[in-house]
Amino acid sequence: MSANQLLGKVAVVTGASRGIGKGIAITLAAHGARVACIATSTKNAVATVDQIKANGGEAIALGARVENSADVTTAFNAVVSDLGPVDILVNNAGISRPQPLLKMTEENWDEHMDVNAKSVFLCSKSAIQQMKDSGNGGVVVNIGSIVGQNAIPQTLGYCASKATVEHMTRVMAVECAKYGVRVNCIAPGYVRTELIDKLVDDGKLALDAIEKRTPQRRMGSIDEISEAVLFVASPAAGFMTGSVINIDGGWTAYGYL
Repeated sequence: MSANQLLGKVAVVTGASRGIGKGIAITLAAHGARVACIATSTKNAVATVDQIKANGGEAIALGARVENSADVTTAFNAVVSDLGPVDILVNNAGISRPQPLLKMTEENWDEHMDVNAKSVFLCSKSAIQQMKDSGNGGVVVNIGSIVGQNAIPQTLGYCASKATVEHMTRVMAVECAKYGVRVNCIAPGYVRTELIDKLVDDGKLALDAIEKRTPQRRMGSIDEISEAVLFVASPAAGFMTGSVINIDGGWTAYGYL
């Protein structure tokens, strides 16, 4: 794909301080986008911005709790002031805090639904309003998960929130097509990130078991997810909207344990 595929586009990536979000921000910038990197604090997003600038790209760091409407409004106003109206939004921010059902707290449920799903509503509403007002259309890419389709024990909040993201994608795609806005969802399988490493360290995931269960016998990489987002965000995917794309090494297709 051309290095200038997104030249002149303004992109917003939430959860851009590390992992998949950081990788996506760097990849979009490498292909010409000016990127607003949103993390829970401005300080947390600085390392991503510094790397983008070191690579010759343009980016800004913004702090916001993306499940908080006031924070989201402030952040998206800053994007317009500093970079211009949003052309591409990647809703990547998310958490995973496994708990068995009978020990699961109401706070755990609320946190998953707020950070993983409510944030998609709030950020998409702000971005799509800008896309509509600009008259140039735009692209929203939601980062879901294969657990939105597959039942994984002790992850009720995470599974439910990611299933919600998938269906929100379809509704927004149908409603916003008239504005020239495309909305799609990338659903990663198990990707080697800091989050996965923490779950392994906490004894909540076993790498050998994951790799054995995956037909490709490996975990995915941040680059593979980032490149998928790049394609969906690019003009090459101009007729794609309302789709959920699994990037999972065959996990979902494989119906046996």
